[in-house]
Amino acid sequence: MKEEIKKLLDGYIVEKPADVIEKGFSGKYIDVYVIRKVVGAIIFRNTDRTELTYTSLNGRTHVEVYSRKFKAPEKLTGLKILKRFNKLPEGYLYNAVSNSDALNNPVSVLYGDSVTGAEGGAQIPSRILYSWALSLEEFHQVAEEKTHNALSEMGTMWEAGGYKQTLFKNIYMKRGHLLQLVSFYNVSLEELIFGLGNILYTHTYGAEDSVNPRNIENEILAVVLSSPFELPVTPYILVEKMYNEEKTDETRGPIEILKSMLLEEIKKYPFAKPLQDNELTDLVKAVRDIYENDEKIKELIEKLSKHSDEFFKKLTGKEGEKKRR
Repeated sequence: MKEEIKKLLDGYIVEKPADVIEKGFSGKYIDVYVIRKVVGAIIFRNTDRTELTYTSLNGRTHVEVYSRKFKAPEKLTGLKILKRFNKLPEGYLYNAVSNSDALNNPVSVLYGDSVTGAEGGAQIPSRILYSWALSLEEFHQVAEEKTHNALSEMGTMWEAGGYKQTLFKNIYMKRGHLLQLVSFYNVSLEELIFGLGNILYTHTYGAEDSVNPRNIENEILAVVLSSPFELPVTPYILVEKMYNEEKTDETRGPIEILKSMLLEEIKKYPFAKPLQDNELTDLVKAVRDIYENDEKIKELIEKLSKHSDEFFKKLTGKEGEKKRR
């Protein structure tokens, strides 16, 4: 199955990440359109805890979620997998890397990373980029304000000499779907599988006080290959098109209609090639087969770690830290 997928993606992947250093960026893009279904109440933190970020499209208001709210949890899933197989360098702390040698790992090589300590100039650019996510439904259909009491069971709202207000409000996204574009730039087959697996097998997002810790179910709507140019079809274009054309079809749901609109939009760009339904099914199945089999995922991580060593050596001229945890 893996060889069939490699053949399917021929011309749009690199052999190994070190090729990017040796040959430079070669204009190989794999765009993954992800539907994120809300299956539990979730808070996406804002500067104002009582708000849920939104945007307006032609007079309609939609929930809008910053890209990092999804990239960070999926990057953490990758780090957990590395740790499980003892492939996470000693000294690696998420968002607090103090030594450049700790960047020698598959997650840093794919997702990008930087050193925050004395070697603050060391960094690796990301080759997996996330757009902002946009709700398919309008804001009022998916958002709900809830009032909470900050007191413990033994507390009281009254104190001698004054009144203390302990009630506070949060706005949750309680249902609906978010559309997000995740773009892979000049990645290897193993990196693509790793990135897709981390999307499919991450289910906890949002702030710590979200009601349900398992709150998102992810589905791959479409995968589009393009070269040598990037495909300028974003969630904003698709959601706006979905409402403006007001297409209705009683035999199909909104997700199916959205996908057909996406395929229509892609036809405008001759350098773009969407995977057919059977090809997409095969790709997702291959990823799931690896992630649900201990031996196969171990083999994937071993190869990614080997490629990481080669990448790090090309980038820095040194072997890097071999101690793992």
